[in-house]
Amino acid sequence: MPTYTINANTWSFDDTGTGTPIVLVHGFPLDRRVWAQVVPRLAKQRVIAVDLPGFGQSTLAKPFTIASLAVDLHQLLAHLRALPAFVGGLSMGGYVSLAFAKQFAGDMRGLILVDTKAAGDSAEAKAGRVAMAALVREKGSAAVTEQMLPKMLGAGALPTRPALARQLTQMMEACPAPTIAAACLAMKDRDDFTALLPELKMPVLIVVGETDAITPPAMAAAMRAAITGAKLAVIPAAGHLAPIEQPQLVGQAMAQFV
Repeated sequence: MPTYTINANTWSFDDTGTGTPIVLVHGFPLDRRVWAQVVPRLAKQRVIAVDLPGFGQSTLAKPFTIASLAVDLHQLLAHLRALPAFVGGLSMGGYVSLAFAKQFAGDMRGLILVDTKAAGDSAEAKAGRVAMAALVREKGSAAVTEQMLPKMLGAGALPTRPALARQLTQMMEACPAPTIAAACLAMKDRDDFTALLPELKMPVLIVVGETDAITPPAMAAAMRAAITGAKLAVIPAAGHLAPIEQPQLVGQAMAQFV
């Protein structure tokens, strides 16, 4: 398992295949395993799936911001000689990917936004992030999992796909409480990327689950309308975690785009 240390934080990642680099950034509070069944659909490309600091097999020594994650990711990719690359992210990983596009557009072949949004947090959402950070400090990762999991999967998936629910529960509960708290505060303070969208000149693919309740298809359609030439793939029978719920369809959409 390769690792690379940047600013005291150790990044763990998978780096497989050859060809055009595609970088995949997971969502919150998950890890790179969310892409496990998508990567085989991208077999003709070089795929780099990362664990952000503190998530999965990476370690967290210093707090981060969404912008600093993008800077450190760029350093990692430069170290791996994987630039220019397609950069894609799920949910929080989409925020990192947008921050990457804001800072390093010249080192990108394209942008892939999966079940995510460009807008910053509302005052209510910011308060919710602070409350979640407090909750995880007091009661641990399982309390966050209990709160979040019902919203993350597509309609009816929780009772009908127990193996998937168990996999997600394990992944979320394994995420350390300090990492969850740090990520909540980083997301709360992230930039609003709405004004960036019309300025994007690179190819952009937007992927959204058809029953995503957190970043719904209407939000994805609005992003596509704001980006000249952007493509939109709506994934049936999927909620906020389309790469886990329908990996074959997400992988196909990405492969066609690349």
